[in-house]
Amino acid sequence: MYLIRYSSEVFTKSEGVKRQFIHRLASNVREALRRHGVDGRVGRDRDRVYVETDEDVSHILRRIFGIAAFARAIRWPFSDLEDLKRRLVEAFSEEVKGKRFAVRVKVRDKGMSSQRLERELGGALYPYAAGVNLTSPDIQINLEIRGDVVYVYHRWERGPGGLPVGTQAKALALVSGGFDSPVAAWYALKRGIKLHFVLYDLGGEDHVRGTHSIVRKLYNDWIYGYVPKFYVVDFSPILSALFLVRKELRLVVLKRIMYRVGEILSRSIRAEAIITGESVGQVSTQTLPNLRVIEEAVKIPVLRPLVSFDKEEIIAKARELGIYELSASMPEFCAIATSSPIRTRLREVKAEEEKVLGAIERAMEDVRLIDITKEYDGADPLRFTGQVEGDVERVFVDPENFGEVIGKDLPKDRVYVFVCRRGRLSRQVAKEFRRRGYEAYYDALER
Repeated sequence: MYLIRYSSEVFTKSEGVKRQFIHRLASNVREALRRHGVDGRVGRDRDRVYVETDEDVSHILRRIFGIAAFARAIRWPFSDLEDLKRRLVEAFSEEVKGKRFAVRVKVRDKGMSSQRLERELGGALYPYAAGVNLTSPDIQINLEIRGDVVYVYHRWERGPGGLPVGTQAKALALVSGGFDSPVAAWYALKRGIKLHFVLYDLGGEDHVRGTHSIVRKLYNDWIYGYVPKFYVVDFSPILSALFLVRKELRLVVLKRIMYRVGEILSRSIRAEAIITGESVGQVSTQTLPNLRVIEEAVKIPVLRPLVSFDKEEIIAKARELGIYELSASMPEFCAIATSSPIRTRLREVKAEEEKVLGAIERAMEDVRLIDITKEYDGADPLRFTGQVEGDVERVFVDPENFGEVIGKDLPKDRVYVFVCRRGRLSRQVAKEFRRRGYEAYYDALER
């Protein structure tokens, strides 16, 4: 069986809150075992959660937030000291042979002395060992005596710590499929936040599929106790309107729109905050002056778990979480602008943002809720496969001519294939022309 020790923060709560946290942790452990196909029984008291199973579940317990440490243990009935000595000798006389050992005892019953028990039990094993070493033993035997039961184990193994997922309110994580946002989501989950996710579709089905796979891995490995929602918002109307904005302010305006849409979705699911992967100074939109301008767009709190992380730390964490390869394989977008000034003026940004605000309503008309428990099998009907009838005209799109191309009134007697370097920008153009009744597709120069 396994003993589970809660994070130290749980013990600082009032008795009522502590009971809620422990109940949530036990419930999350039950779901984790069930989801991994493990047959086991989970119990709890005010100090521990207990798992009884015939299987090794260490790999599961290492991924459940709220677990500070766990230990593989054996459980014996406890009647008297002499019986305990006999059991200890039977179980460990061979194991301590030729080794220096220590015995540590923790007793819930205050009427018993831990020091006396350690001396008595250590004395019973001493004839079979090479000696005693209380500071750095070859083997340490730990006992926890709880009423008429004693738990015996060698060592604690570290868990992820934090608070049990679901003990805090809901929040909405803005995810993009890169390294930053999923790592930020992991740190938010570690604080017990009940996260849901939203992706702003700027890159088509490849973008959706890749981000879905990252969020699904977070769900499979780390999220127990509920099934998160994964929203996808079509940002084609936003991107089209964005090219009316002064180029140097486009990225700041885009971030403000992302926050605004996140706030709208947060209200619909009663989320209390937005979670982002922003880190101070990492890019031009993440300087303190620009973050202030961007955050002014919303009233909902914006939480940034990675605010003081550098890129190397974020990538190292992505590797540790097993999402590095998924994020590294995500395709790049065609650029909508190179960068922003490190300090923008709120008045100027708001004036340019007015050109885009009307597109928010159109974007919110196309919000998808995608099942995160299953693999995503969406196909992209806009992707050019070469199997079309009629004359085909290829039109190149880049950030410099985007507005000109999307505003053209083209003849409808042919098939249009819009092309950009990576295919992300050209897809938005193709989608807009489809909306206007054209037979339009997109393609990429690089695949």
